[in-house]
Formats: sequence, structure tokens, C-alpha cells
Amino acid sequence: MSTLLIVLSCIVALPGVGTALHLGFVATASIFYRVPRGTQRAEVRFLVLVPAHNEELVIANTLAAVCADLRARDQVLVIADRCTDATASIARDAGALVLERPADAEPGRAAARQAGVEYALGLPWDAMVMIDADSIIEPGFFDACESALAGGALALQARSEAAEGSRMLDQAMLASFAVQGVMLPRGRDRLGLLVRLRGTGMVLRREIVSRFHFRAPASEDLWYTLDLCLEGIVPRHVENARLRSANTGNWSAAGTQRVRYEAGRMSAAKEFVKPLLRRHDAASLEAAMFLITPPFAVGAAFLVLGILFAALASAWLLMWIEVALLGVLVAALAVALIEARARPRTWLALAIAPWYLPWKAFVQIRALLSVRRGAESFGATPRT
Repeated sequence: MSTLLIVLSCIVALPGVGTALHLGFVATASIFYRVPRGTQRAEVRFLVLVPAHNEELVIANTLAAVCADLRARDQVLVIADRCTDATASIARDAGALVLERPADAEPGRAAARQAGVEYALGLPWDAMVMIDADSIIEPGFFDACESALAGGALALQARSEAAEGSRMLDQAMLASFAVQGVMLPRGRDRLGLLVRLRGTGMVLRREIVSRFHFRAPASEDLWYTLDLCLEGIVPRHVENARLRSANTGNWSAAGTQRVRYEAGRMSAAKEFVKPLLRRHDAASLEAAMFLITPPFAVGAAFLVLGILFAALASAWLLMWIEVALLGVLVAALAVALIEARARPRTWLALAIAPWYLPWKAFVQIRALLSVRRGAESFGATPRT
């Protein structure tokens, strides 16, 4: 019986081992990240593209922040994607160009982004900035992106974080974004690896936008990033260009949103892991590692189960090895929270971990089922 428990412990903990080693390595590198020295920048004309599906509750604030930081040479294009509310009129009142997609247009975030790109190619600009309709940029955003482009990058990702709030959900999202939007891109950039484009806050030179297309039923930004990687194009992180995105109204909506993200990641793994491994370069190998290992919370849940099985088998050495790996995950999260300058209440919210881990595991199961049944598109996050 003890032998069976030991085998179960090893098998169950294995995905968590991969997550711990991956995140621990990148977190260590992120500690040594430094903002690149400024170089003399040439003027860049930005086109800010804002995809929006029924976003009348949030888009006015987004456009106000964008327009406050916009320079005379920049312009804004809002894609009113099959909207049935006042999104388009609010965007026009804010001074944005508006492309309205009709109700019978192809659904999905990728289709909306690509429609905006194709329309934008008829306008004068040098680089495109994509901002989600629920994201608020900080002052100096466009100057920071312009400086980063002067270093020769073809694609950039701004520092992306969750909006601050008082709810437990807000604190959970702040912790999640600290890992995904701060620690991981800083570490990857320090190592010269692939910085994932996150949809909102991504910056693309015109030559990139002209060559590549948005596709995939979910996580179209991830697929776009991996398409770039296969062509040897590695996006960079821009620490001084920052934005925050609104959180969902409740845990149910958050679960649906996370299902979309994880389903996109799983489908991307099926599409890209083999081609990435065949490239034999560090950026591609790390991208493949990201795709085949579970996210932070699920990796932690696997390790906890492995620890329990090892303890039941009295396999103390194995148990302590798995405990140490769980400690690596905790340390990686601590690094992320420090780098994100998380407030005490975000740290205190980690107390919900015993509930959050099974919630995230359930999200993962839902995502797996959606991929297996071949979901073709996912709806937009509802606003409340």
C-alpha cells in the first residue's frame, strides 16, 4: 500500500514540480531586472486600437485616460464589435474614430481585433497599441512605449496589472496579475526570453501587424505571441508603460473569464508545443515549458496532493522534497507581490488559498472540457 501511495505522490506532484521549477527560475531572474537605459527616440505615430463589445459602462474612463496621454501625432480607433448599447456613441463623443461591426459579423475577440487591424492599415501610423475597453493607462504611457521602440524592438508588452479594490476577488486578481503581468515578463525580459503579449497593453510595429493575423477561439493574444516566436520575434517588456484592468463583478464571471484564458492556453499547447521544441532556442523552449505546465494555483494544488500521499506513505524524504518545491512556488509569489508593490490587504488575502486552489482546479477542468468539445468562441466578460 505504501508503494502505491509513493507512486501516486510522484505522479500527482509531477505537474506541480514543473510549475515550481519554471516559476522559481523566472522569478529569480526577475529580481535582477533593470529598466533599460534610455536611448534617443525617434517620433512614433501610435494608433491606439480599442476592441469593445457592449462596454458602455467602462469605455469612457478608458478613453479619457488614453486621450489625456495622447500626443498630437497619435490617434484612437474603437472597434464597436456587434454592440447593442451606447459604446459607439460614447467613443465618438470622446473624439475616437469608430468602426462598427454589424450583428452578423464573425464573433470572437480575434475576429474583432483583426477587423480593426485591416481597417487601420488604411490609416497613417507607425505602431499600434491595443488597449482593452476596461483598462486605464498611467501618464507617460506612450512616451515610455516610444522609448522602448527606439531600442529596436518590433513588439512590446506594457506592465499590466489588475485594478485595485476592496473585495476579496480584487485581491486575488491583484496577486494573479502580479505573477502574470509583472514578475514573469520582468524575468523573461531579463533572460531574453519571450514576453507574452496580453491583449491589452501590447504594442506592435506596423510591419508586424501587416504580416501576422489574430486567430484562435480564445487567448488570441497568446497565439499571436507564439506565432511571432516561431518567426524568431521576441516581444520585450516595458516597465514604465503601465495600465490596470477592471476586475469582473463576481466569482462566477471571474471563473468564466479564466476558463477562456485556460482553454486558449490548452489549445495553444496542442498547436505550438512541437514546433516550439523543434526550434531549439531558449525563448521557444521556455514558451513550450509555459504551455505544458499548469498555472500557479493548479501547480500548487498538485504539490499539496503529492505531499498528502507521501505523508500517508510515511515517505518523509519525498514529502519534504515536495514541501520544498511548494516553498519555491510560495517564494515566487512573494517576489511577484513585492515587485508589484502589493498592499498588506493583498498579502492577507492569501489566506483564501485553501478555497482558491480547488476553485482554480475546477476552472481548469471546465477549460479542458471546453477544449475537448471544440468550443469555437467565448463571450465577452459581462459588466455589472
